[in-house]
Amino acid sequence: MKKIENGISGATLDLALIGHAMTVQQVQAPHAAPEWARWLEEIGFIVGEQVMLMARGLPGGDPLVVRIGQSTFALRRAEAACVRVAEVDRANLEERKA
Repeated sequence: MKKIENGISGATLDLALIGHAMTVQQVQAPHAAPEWARWLEEIGFIVGEQVMLMARGLPGGDPLVVRIGQSTFALRRAEAACVRVAEVDRANLEERKA
């Protein structure tokens, strides 16, 4: 899976670029851990919600610091890989703020 660049959608949160506003498109848990989908939705990973990758842990990039709504969480990369995201359209975002 490619990193999200220049509005490419369909990538997962674990591959997102730090500091870019994203929108949750889908939450899909792995077959080995189906409860992850419900857990992620319970803490705010709902379709349409804005999310941003804030930082990656060192070494190896695990865990990830993620902001969803007004909350900040540390997620393992495997958990973040369950969240499909698309980059927020900057023009629409600016219109909503005005």
